[in-house]
Amino acid sequence: MHSSPHPQPLISVAISVYNGARFLPLQMDSILTQQDVRLEVVAVDDGSSDESLAILNAYAARDPRVRVHANPGNLGLTRSFERAMSLCRGEYLAPSDQDDIWHPAKLSRLLAAIGDRAMAYCDSCYIDEAGTPTGRRVSDDVEMLHGTNPMQFVFANSASGHAMLLRRELFERACPLEPALYYDWQLALYAAASAGVVLVDEPLVQFRRHAQAFSAIGKASPTRVANRNLVWFDERGLLLRAWMASNLGDSRRAGRMLQAIEGAYRGAGNLPLFAAVWRERRAMHPGRKWPVFAAIKLYSRLLRKLRRAHAEAGNPAANPRRA
Repeated sequence: MHSSPHPQPLISVAISVYNGARFLPLQMDSILTQQDVRLEVVAVDDGSSDESLAILNAYAARDPRVRVHANPGNLGLTRSFERAMSLCRGEYLAPSDQDDIWHPAKLSRLLAAIGDRAMAYCDSCYIDEAGTPTGRRVSDDVEMLHGTNPMQFVFANSASGHAMLLRRELFERACPLEPALYYDWQLALYAAASAGVVLVDEPLVQFRRHAQAFSAIGKASPTRVANRNLVWFDERGLLLRAWMASNLGDSRRAGRMLQAIEGAYRGAGNLPLFAAVWRERRAMHPGRKWPVFAAIKLYSRLLRKLRRAHAEAGNPAANPRRA
């Protein structure tokens, strides 16, 4: 008998659950029937008031690969996922929503694709509340980013947590996560700033869209809606600061962009902002033949958002915002 010289790595699926009883069994079944991988499932219940915790405990009772933890209180989306991933033992981590359905080969295909990158992710196809396919993919709505240019992931993100496979060391480098931001935004940014992000251009997740989706940040309050541009700049600032603090890649780029955006907001002039965007023109859309158009498009977008943010603030001189 000969043992394999390269044993299969352990993939830890981290799932955070909040009142997900309606769809949770379908998702758990799709996780536990993943093909050609060695896995564990770390499920954290974030203070559910329905039968979610009982469902998770029932799965753990019949499948030793499942471990269940209950948060002492409701931590919210990012903190709960951070706890779930911190309890994982695998070399690779795969965050999971509570209401999707995974293709049986999702994890094996992401593992085959990741190579020496920090993260791999896939496309997803939408299903409605009843599980009926809508005929659309995430890639129909957003540009699917990849590579080693983190500035792309500051201004847009297409790597959703439910579609990711990441190295454990990437998560450890990213902690503590900023609770005011989606956890997947932060992980994608850190991945691009380190060993990079690879895209698997296949819809390997049925991504359920419905009004009760577990996304504390995504359920916008009236105040958030009324100040959406101010919030947008706050979020960009948090991402840029996170990149600066990480010292991954050339984090000085983050400082230059942050300074330019803050200066433009406070009325110091738009020329430094244009210069910062122009300097990053090739990083925004790598591989495009005419990066000048990407720079002009981003600069125009930033100016529109700045005008709207000023209007939301009422008196920008009296209400300075961090970028």
